[in-house]
Parts: sequence; structure tokens; C-alpha cells
Amino acid sequence: MYGRLFGGVSEMTTTGAAPLRLRAFDLEDLGVVSSMVQDALVPGRDMKYLAQEHSFMLALNRFQWESAGDTPPYSRSHAGLRFDHVTHVSRRGIGPDSADKIFALLAIAYHDDAVMLTFSGNAAIRLTVEKLAIGLTDLGTPWPTQWKPGHDPDAKAD
Repeated sequence: MYGRLFGGVSEMTTTGAAPLRLRAFDLEDLGVVSSMVQDALVPGRDMKYLAQEHSFMLALNRFQWESAGDTPPYSRSHAGLRFDHVTHVSRRGIGPDSADKIFALLAIAYHDDAVMLTFSGNAAIRLTVEKLAIGLTDLGTPWPTQWKPGHDPDAKAD
């Protein structure tokens, strides 16, 4: 499934009912991608490092922030997120025993030649990269949801 997700993706498209298709090559682009996947749900089994392809991929359940209004219904969609030029992967709180766990992706950041994926529950993935090259593509038809992710601005981190 992963190998065919991002072929030919070269532009941003968010008009109408078209699936979201983004590519990120710099920090500004990365900020857009990070905002689009905030609060995505990611099964542990759907995170994969393809060492021979120098890629790391995730299949996720993405809240569609770009179309979210103030009241329900909201939308979610399946999406693929791919990082290219990956030379090493480090994980915290996500291991071989995490296949059946669901992780909430909070943010993606870039520091010192590494992409950091921060998840709820103090879990994280650090991708050492030669350069930024990220693809995000919605897959399939969105579905309605009554629940919009929320964040307590007064909550303190552990």
C-alpha cells in the first residue's frame, strides 16, 4: 500500500471535495502539514520504516481541520504521510508491543537534521533526514464525526 501513495503528488489542492494532497520541502511547508495532521489517530501497526527506500510512512485517521466549522458535523479521512531521505529512526514509547495501540499525533517539527513526530502519552519518533521531503495524501472518502479534538490551554505537560 505505501509504495503507491505519493506518486505524482506535486501541488497543494484543498478546493471543493478534492482530497488533500500536500508536499513539504521547507519549514513553512512543514508547518502547514503539521497543522493538517494535528490530532490524527495512528495505529502502531501502521508506522513503517522502509530502510531500502529511505522512507518512513504512516497510515492515519486525520481530522479535517481545513473544513471544520464551529459546530458538527465535522469530517475525518484516512491519509498517508510519507517522509523521504530518512537515514535513521528513533522511537520513544512506541515499540514492537505497540501494534494494537492507537497514538494521537500532536505535532511535527524539524530541528538539527531531524523530524520530530510528537504523540500524546509522551511518545515520539525522531527521523534523521538528509533533507525535508514530506508527502500527505488523503485516501478514500471522508466520513462525518460529531467530535472535534480539543486541547486544554491551561493543561501542564508532564
